[in-house]
Amino acid sequence: MASTICGWCGDRTHMSMVLEPRMLPMAAWPRQIVDQPVWMAAFRCSSEQCHRISVGWSVLYQVSSVATAKIQLPLAPSLEWEPRRIRRPEFLDMPEEIADTASEAHACLSVGAARGAVALARAVIEATAKAKGIKESGIAGKIDALRDSGSISALTAEASHQIRRDGNGIAHGDIGDEPISQDDAEAILEFMDAFLDEVFQRPAKLQRLKQRHDERKQGAAVPAQTLPPAPSGAPA
Repeated sequence: MASTICGWCGDRTHMSMVLEPRMLPMAAWPRQIVDQPVWMAAFRCSSEQCHRISVGWSVLYQVSSVATAKIQLPLAPSLEWEPRRIRRPEFLDMPEEIADTASEAHACLSVGAARGAVALARAVIEATAKAKGIKESGIAGKIDALRDSGSISALTAEASHQIRRDGNGIAHGDIGDEPISQDDAEAILEFMDAFLDEVFQRPAKLQRLKQRHDERKQGAAVPAQTLPPAPSGAPA
């Protein structure tokens, strides 16, 4: 049994091996692996709502037989899964098209499409500036205008310029000048998430908190209703 998040249903589940591991021919190994054998096996998701088949694979060292691999493969700490879990976080309190694009950037990252993730992050920054009414031409001017208007801090503006620089090479076709690694793309999306939180989500949350506070204060200020005095001569 191997525990992971199923790429089909998205639940954390146990994977039961349904076919014995097989060593892949060298031509089918991932490009970055050149001298260690790659083993692959089929697993079934244990979730009652899924039961679909995924493939787990790993590099195994000093494997002398299928029987040995059969024990090691499910326990390998570096076991990779296909299909991968596609992560699409939900972004609230912002225009729908910006939220969808930010979510799509995370989906790209989750399947290893680092360039796509960074290009979409750059688009999110520029689209946000337009949504806030910024009219300056060029994304650099738009970021500076967001900072000057108080929509973002100087530190967030600096991070936004980093997204712009990394995304420009992709947007302008200079994709070989500075390769984008998975780690680079992950950092860029963290910047993007912080940017969106500062521009949209944090102000919206604070506004809701203020509204609830004001409603409670107004409720407490309403005087309690009192009964009118009893008519003269009426029994108490």
